Amino acid sequence: MNDYVVYHKKEKMGYPAIDVEKLAIHTSKPIDKNKVEDSRIWLIAGEGSPRSYYLRATFKIGGIEPSPKPDFEHCVTGTDGQLLDPMPNLTNEVWFPAFRKAQGDFAFGFNAIRDPGVVSGLKSILKGP
Repeated sequence: MNDYVVYHKKEKMGYPAIDVEKLAIHTSKPIDKNKVEDSRIWLIAGEGSPRSYYLRATFKIGGIEPSPKPDFEHCVTGTDGQLLDPMPNLTNEVWFPAFRKAQGDFAFGFNAIRDPGVVSGLKSILKGP
């Protein structure tokens, strides 16, 4: 199983991440269903100025279908996951600045998380203090 990050930008999507109601993301990146099957998505949102970063959702990839949103090609739906409300703030996590840099400030879109320390950090946030 691999882990992927997707970034929700309110300005592009037209609504804040907290309004995401389903375990699903939209992307135009090519996705090979065979390579991502049973992988996990981490949906991160950036809000405000200066930007603060939050974890909105995490889920296992359950399916890939055409996106109903005109700016995106694919809708990746999920199972075995959760929408987080309140959304935990990631901005001050020790591992987060290097992760953000490795992800090109999230400009890469749907992208693999290659650092196991980041995945551990994300999982620890789900468990709480």
